[in-house]
Amino acid sequence: MRKIKYILVILITLLSLNILNVNASTDAKTLKELRAELQALKNKRDSNEYKKKRTQNEIKSAENNIASSKEAITKGQEQIEEAKKEVERLDKEIFLSKDKMRTLMNSYQKNEGDNIYLEYLFESESYGEFIYRYTIIKQLADYTEEQINKMQNNIKENEELQVELKEKEVELNKNITSLEQSIDSLGDQLDEIAEETMDIKDEISSTQELIDYYKNLGCGENENLDDCVKVKGDTKLLKPLVKGTITSYFGYRYHPISGKYKLHTGTDIGGNTQGTPVYSSANGMVGKIIRKASCGGNQVYIYHTIGGKQITTGYMHLLDIKVSIGDQVSSKTVIGTVGGGSKTPWDSCSTGPHLHYMIADGWYGKTYTSYSTFVSKLQDAKKVLNLPSKYSYWYSR
Repeated sequence: MRKIKYILVILITLLSLNILNVNASTDAKTLKELRAELQALKNKRDSNEYKKKRTQNEIKSAENNIASSKEAITKGQEQIEEAKKEVERLDKEIFLSKDKMRTLMNSYQKNEGDNIYLEYLFESESYGEFIYRYTIIKQLADYTEEQINKMQNNIKENEELQVELKEKEVELNKNITSLEQSIDSLGDQLDEIAEETMDIKDEISSTQELIDYYKNLGCGENENLDDCVKVKGDTKLLKPLVKGTITSYFGYRYHPISGKYKLHTGTDIGGNTQGTPVYSSANGMVGKIIRKASCGGNQVYIYHTIGGKQITTGYMHLLDIKVSIGDQVSSKTVIGTVGGGSKTPWDSCSTGPHLHYMIADGWYGKTYTSYSTFVSKLQDAKKVLNLPSKYSYWYSR
C-alpha cells in the first residue's frame, strides 16, 4: 500500500511538471526576448542573494540565542550548586542552634520531661527573680525559634529556587533543540538558495554567450532566431557513447550523496573510463555550454530538430569540452569526454566516472532559459533510445 502511494505521488508530480508530456509546444524566441529573459535571470539572482543574506542573518541570530541559552543554563547550574550549599549550611546552623538551646537548657535543669524548666524557675528566691528567669527562658526560646524559622524559610526558598532553575534548564534545553532544528532547516534553505543561485549564474553566463553568438551572426533584435540560425534536421537520436550501461535511471530516487528523495534529471551511463569520447546524439547546433559547475561539472546542450520537432540533448560531468556555442555538429562529432571522477574535483555531485545524459523538448537556452522549465520538459532517455536494462551493456550506438 505504501509503495502504491509513493507511485501515485511520483506520477502526480511528473504530470504537474509536464515531464511525461513529450509533445510540449515550443515558441521561437527573438534576440530581444532572449535579452529580456537574461534580465529576468539576473533579477532572480539578485533576489536569491537577498534571500541568502536574510537566511544567513536568521541562522546567526539563532546561533546567538543558542549561545545565550547555554550561558543561562551554565549560570543556572551554578546557582543550583550555590543553593544546595546554602541549604547544607542552614541545615547545620539549625542543628547547631537546636543543640546550643538544648545545652543551655540542660545547664538550668536537672530533670528531663515536660517540666524541664520548672526546677530552674522554682529555685528563684523571690518573685522578681522568678519573673526574670522566666523572661530569660522565654526570650531565649523565642529567639532560637525565630532564627530556626528563618533558616527553615531560607531552606524552603532555596529548594524552590533549585526546582525553578531545573525547570528553567529544561525549558532552555527545549529552546536550544528547537533553535538547532531551525538552524538545520535554515541551513537546508541556504543550500537550496546557494545551489539555485549557482545554477542561475551558470544560466546567465551561458545565455549571455548564446546572445553574443546570435549578435555576431548579425541576427536582428526582433528577427525570429529560427530564421536567423538554421539547424540541420535529423530523423532520430543515437546513444551518446559507443559502449555503456545504465547505472541510475531517470526519475525520483534517493540521492547517493545528499540522501534526499528527489528527481534524478537524467540517465546515468557508466562502464567507461574518464576521457572516453562522448558524441552528439544527432545533427544539431551547440546551444549552451556550462563550465566547471560545482554540481554537474562541464556541460554541453545541443539543439536538434528531429522529425520536425525541436529537441535538446544535455551531457553532464564531462572531463573536457570539445565544441563551442554555435558549432554545427553531427552524430559523429565528439562534443566532450567522460568525466565525473578524480580528474574533475570541482564536480561535487558525481560519485565516479559516468555521463549524465538528458533529453528535453524545446531548445534550452533559446525557446526557454530557465532550468526549471528544462526539467519540466525532460523525457526518459531509456525509453526514447530503447536502452537496455540497468547494468546490461551495449557495444554500439
